[in-house]
Amino acid sequence: MENIRCAIRVQILAETSFFGSGVAQLLQLIDETHSLHKACELMNMAYSKGWKIIRFAEMNIGFPLLRSKAGGSNGGGSEVTDEGREFLMSYLNLKAELNKDCDRLFKKHFSNYL
Repeated sequence: MENIRCAIRVQILAETSFFGSGVAQLLQLIDETHSLHKACELMNMAYSKGWKIIRFAEMNIGFPLLRSKAGGSNGGGSEVTDEGREFLMSYLNLKAELNKDCDRLFKKHFSNYL
């Protein structure tokens, strides 16, 4: 029992969950690679699934998360919008604060078992 810990899952919901750690990871990888296709490959996810996930989140949030440019001689790409980056950072900051509180509360309530 010495290695027990608490973990929480943070999801943002409307009628159903539309933003969680998977969407956050996808956006972070898009931001790094400037490509939805590459981000999906890195997550072992079909491009069509990644696109659906992004569109579903955008529909619930009410603003675009990505700005895409079609291919061609210069190649295409995707970029996270400023609003998308702000939303992602808000999610990551919330998750970090909740995990910090979770650790503190876990130690408080389960100290007899640690």
